[in-house]
Amino acid sequence: MKQMQTFLAFALLLFAGLNCGTENPLEETVDTSAVETLTGTLRGEVQSIDGVLVQVRLLRDGQLLAQTEIQATYELPSIEAGNYTLQISAKGYKTKEVSVTVTSGQVVSLDKVALIALETPVSHLRGVLTDKATGEPLGEVNLQLTDKAGKVYEALTTGAGVFTFENLPVEQALTLAIAHTGYEDREVAVHPIPEAETLELQVQLTRLPGQEKLDPGRGLSTGSQAPAFELPDGDGKLHALADYVGNKNAVVVFYRGGW
Repeated sequence: MKQMQTFLAFALLLFAGLNCGTENPLEETVDTSAVETLTGTLRGEVQSIDGVLVQVRLLRDGQLLAQTEIQATYELPSIEAGNYTLQISAKGYKTKEVSVTVTSGQVVSLDKVALIALETPVSHLRGVLTDKATGEPLGEVNLQLTDKAGKVYEALTTGAGVFTFENLPVEQALTLAIAHTGYEDREVAVHPIPEAETLELQVQLTRLPGQEKLDPGRGLSTGSQAPAFELPDGDGKLHALADYVGNKNAVVVFYRGGW
């Protein structure tokens, strides 16, 4: 017992010494300066087609990042430096793919593109995506359309919630799948579309119930969202919650060790 009292007294003296002469002895300096992302701009032109709008899609590693609808010229600003694929398409015309490299701080001007008419019959789909409760359009939402052969077509909604799929197989049932953060996933059966026709769709998404927000010091309850954190394992290696969320289930166990 005397040894334990001596140890506690020494620990208290050591703690007092560390705090001596400072108001915030354990204050941590955090660098909050923002990291600037290096970006560039893509610019180009497509030979105009009377009465037909052209779709320009930007992909990276197969993922659709941006989409715009144009008459002839296009400009895609604030693109992170790197390698991309540009898809240019229009109703009744073959899709043109161009590999491009975006350079930081530079405007990359691409050669003028002329699209070639398709020889096979095709159909098209156009629609508007909105919030079911408010009616407000949902922009920058990725949609996937799958045909019976398993081929997947992708599109992004505009700020007005408009989406477009062109050059689809004729007289074939399709499935439209939508997954958007904060909303229930939705699948829509699309009936076969006749040759050269454009099917118009109105699609609504239902917002998920809001998750409970916790006050400081409160524990997590079922359905609430855990804050971002890092914790060391038994070997001192740090693990972040973000490394596991979405990929696998995470269980946090606190082990006090042996006594």
